[in-house]
Amino acid sequence: MLRSMYSSIGALKNFQTKLDVIGNNIANVNTYGFKKGRVTFQEMMVQQLSGASGPAAGRGGTNAKQVGLGSMISSIDTIQTQGSLQTTARPLDLALSGDGYFAVATISDITRVNVDSNTTYGDNRILGGSIDAAVSLNYTRSGNFYLDNNGYLVNANGMYLIGETGEKRIPNDNIIAASNAALNASEIFFDEYRDFRNDTNRFLDLSMKFLEAQRTFEDAEKANTEAGGNDPQLLAAAQAAESARDNAATQFNDFYSNIYSGELDSFRGAATALNVSIDNFITNTGEVVYRLNDPVVQNYTGTIPTAANANVNDLSNLVNYAQNIKTNLDTAYRTFENYVATAEMIQMPTWTDSLSGSAGLIQIPPNARSFSITGDGKVNFIDQNGNLKVAGQLMLAKFPNDAGLERVGENLFQQSNNSGSMDKNGDGLQLDEMFRPGQNGAASIISGTLEMSNVDLSEEFTEMITAQRGFQANTRIITTSDEILQELVNLKR
Repeated sequence: MLRSMYSSIGALKNFQTKLDVIGNNIANVNTYGFKKGRVTFQEMMVQQLSGASGPAAGRGGTNAKQVGLGSMISSIDTIQTQGSLQTTARPLDLALSGDGYFAVATISDITRVNVDSNTTYGDNRILGGSIDAAVSLNYTRSGNFYLDNNGYLVNANGMYLIGETGEKRIPNDNIIAASNAALNASEIFFDEYRDFRNDTNRFLDLSMKFLEAQRTFEDAEKANTEAGGNDPQLLAAAQAAESARDNAATQFNDFYSNIYSGELDSFRGAATALNVSIDNFITNTGEVVYRLNDPVVQNYTGTIPTAANANVNDLSNLVNYAQNIKTNLDTAYRTFENYVATAEMIQMPTWTDSLSGSAGLIQIPPNARSFSITGDGKVNFIDQNGNLKVAGQLMLAKFPNDAGLERVGENLFQQSNNSGSMDKNGDGLQLDEMFRPGQNGAASIISGTLEMSNVDLSEEFTEMITAQRGFQANTRIITTSDEILQELVNLKR
């Protein structure tokens, strides 16, 4: 059989592979962070018909006679050139301007990553040893990141972004116990506060009705007296006003004697107990919180009016006293709310304005007001109190041979035997072997942008045309070879 036929068959397979790569490039023309592929060919083996000979016996040298046996794929390269940047204005969209890759990972050994889980908080650090012993690392140029339900920075597939963690402080058992004790005492106090405030509203309402009834009675009595007591209508009005006053006095005195005075003592006891709880909380946690005024409610220094001795002046003083109690209760409740908020908040982790010095996951607390990522990769946020804190520091990966990284799908690369390693000492990847953005030749981070695919459609279409023509030309070789074979068969005729 003819060598040309088999050479062309091999070439058809090679061009098909090239078209596969071109098709993948075009399919990912809008894939963020995608790096295009390229196929190169090389001559396959050569059949030597005769070797070269040097000059001899008065003749000059002759060249070797060789016939090539087709082509083969020399390489399928990943072209790691910079893609254009697209502005998105989304703070978690990050583009790399320069060399390097984001390091993303899944946790392979959960015992070595101190991460939040359920109601247990962790400081997000990778514990001891190397980074790659605790997590399965991958690398990407695609910078569209997200926050999960715990505030961790993850990619679209839920892989954690690896960097240097912020200094996250976890409350110890003593603080949590003090907080729980404070919350229990607060619950008891709130029950008393709610009942006493409702009764105070009732107390104020009855005292104001008593005052109004007393004023009406005094006005009616004065009008009847000035008329000499001879006007039946004025006399009846005075008697009715007196009856209404007596009724209001009875309701007020019954409520005050049988309910309010007892509630007053109970509330004072609850307030005193709460202050003791606040003192214990301050001692055990070091947190500064306000104490309730002692006493929250002052005793009434005047005479409690009855129907027999009631007058407008005393009743006005009583109404003012009830209104002051409401004001004091509102003030006490604001203090109480601050105390409860502090007791609840102290069970939550807190961040400082410093980095931890340890590798791990980067977390923005869910209660943060806002956050930002700087060009050097530092992740800052504003906490619920309006203070600037540091969530972490993004770190980048760089390799001696970027083109040697292996694609693993999902816009991810993995280290290969030919890419080189960031691990210089053979003891596993350490934080100081990674690169801070903008330093030592590593890329800078541009927040609010994404790196687009580096596929050039005009180039891909040109390559597609040349691959198509090459494919067609090789089919012609097969056709021609077939015609020659047909002629040989026809010689028998």
